[in-house]
Amino acid sequence: MSKRSQWCDVSKELRKYIIERDKKCIICGTKKPLTMAHIFLSRAKGGKGCKENIVALCTTCHYYILDNPIGKSNIEKSKQIEEYCKKYLIYK
Repeated sequence: MSKRSQWCDVSKELRKYIIERDKKCIICGTKKPLTMAHIFLSRAKGGKGCKENIVALCTTCHYYILDNPIGKSNIEKSKQIEEYCKKYLIYK
C-alpha cells in the first residue's frame, strides 16, 4: 500500500466512530449500508482519512449525488449537499 493510500485510508476504529457519530446517511437518513465520504478534500486529491473530513453516506447518495451528478439539477443538488456536509462536520 502506498503512503498516499495509507494517508487517505479509513481505519476500522475510525469507521466505527463515524458510524456511531452519524448513525445514518446524513443526507437521506437511511440506515442501509453506509460508506465513508471524504468531504473537504476528496480521497482522489489526497484527502486525509480523519473524522474532520469524513461523513457517513449511503452508497446511493455517495455515488449518484456526490461522485456522479448527471444533469444540471443534480449538479446543483450535489453542490448544496457538499456544503451541507461541510457545515455538518464543522458543527460536529
